[in-house]
Amino acid sequence: MDKPTRNAIERATQQARKLLDEDFSSQLEGTFDVLQSGVIAPKGGVHLSASQKFQRDKIVAAIEHKRAAGTTAVEAVTDYVRDTAFTTLNRFVALKMLEARQLVQECITKGEQSGGYREFCGMAPGVALLPDGVGYRLYVESLFDEFSTEIKVLFDRRDAASVLWPKRPTFEALLTILNAPDLSGIWGEDETIGWVYQFFNSGEERKRMR
Repeated sequence: MDKPTRNAIERATQQARKLLDEDFSSQLEGTFDVLQSGVIAPKGGVHLSASQKFQRDKIVAAIEHKRAAGTTAVEAVTDYVRDTAFTTLNRFVALKMLEARQLVQECITKGEQSGGYREFCGMAPGVALLPDGVGYRLYVESLFDEFSTEIKVLFDRRDAASVLWPKRPTFEALLTILNAPDLSGIWGEDETIGWVYQFFNSGEERKRMR
């Protein structure tokens, strides 16, 4: 893979990470009362649904596990956001690569207009009527569940890093990044996901790691 192509992957990966980091940090603070400062409210607010209370318990448990391993409160929250953004991005990269190999129907290249989702809605017409892209999320999560039997580490939705889902504007912006014309030729290359893995960390972060 030549340097201009690697540079394009690096730019896209860093854009996607920033997008997801900001969204997930906002969700933690605004919905689950988990602040970037490391402060976590003793219990969730009354605005949380039963499902969200369960999600909050998983989030808090994951952060507390990081604290028990010796990280500071701020680091634990930051690491959780990073883990979630990393998992989310790699899942969609994997779907793009599976599409390129025709191992899955077109599912994210055209977003909600993808052929796989249209067929899914044909079998369950009510799905397309769900608000705020919930139907499309159900479809994508059904793909995660299908592939988790073979690639469990990446697609297992029981993992705490799977609790958060990008808000619709973030999700659409993420698909725009992944579907950019200058990336159209990379999805059939086996090394692509390795470069995304490497470029998820900024140049400064990679330097500190070394």
